Amino acid sequence: MDTASKIGLLPGFGWVTGTGNFFLTLMICWLVTPVGMIAVGLICESRMVPLRPSRQFLSFFPGDIFLGVAAAGLLVMARQLPAELRWYNATAWHVIVLVFTALVAVVMTYGEWKSGVYPTRAIFSPTKLYHNILLYVGYGYVIVTTLVAVVAGLSWSSRPTFVAGLACCLVPGVIWGVLVVKDNSLSTAQSHDKAAHAHVGNWEPFWRLP
Repeated sequence: MDTASKIGLLPGFGWVTGTGNFFLTLMICWLVTPVGMIAVGLICESRMVPLRPSRQFLSFFPGDIFLGVAAAGLLVMARQLPAELRWYNATAWHVIVLVFTALVAVVMTYGEWKSGVYPTRAIFSPTKLYHNILLYVGYGYVIVTTLVAVVAGLSWSSRPTFVAGLACCLVPGVIWGVLVVKDNSLSTAQSHDKAAHAHVGNWEPFWRLP
């Protein structure tokens, strides 16, 4: 069984496990986000996605850098999972997690639209759709299922080594969580100001520019 099968990742998600090398896996995670988001901004919105803290939410940048480290670490640890069928690699479990993360994405996106932080066209902008679908649904699904598989499937007999490895994965994830909390603690004016630059309503693909 390859790493994706040991985790039980659904079809279409296995490629993110990479080759098992941490740095190559990390490059894949970073290519998905934040690099992928920047590319979508350039191609589909004809603009450079801002990275400055004054114009961008910290949970995206540098947040996604830390999230990528956490994801890559968990995916590499998952190589050590036993090559056998377990409850955590059952298809039903993975479908449940994917449906849950999709519901979270819908609820959070609706909440952002309802609050008026983003105008409707910004909510449906390529970068916003890419970020919400990829981060909340895709990344969320892969990280949750991989974390559960690693915790439930790896041997606890070598506890110090296991705990140290897991801590190296979770610390970057905690840093990302702290940045999310920091973004959520912004004043209404600050949130609207950053949102106006993070995802714009006046986007146009570069091939439609005059």
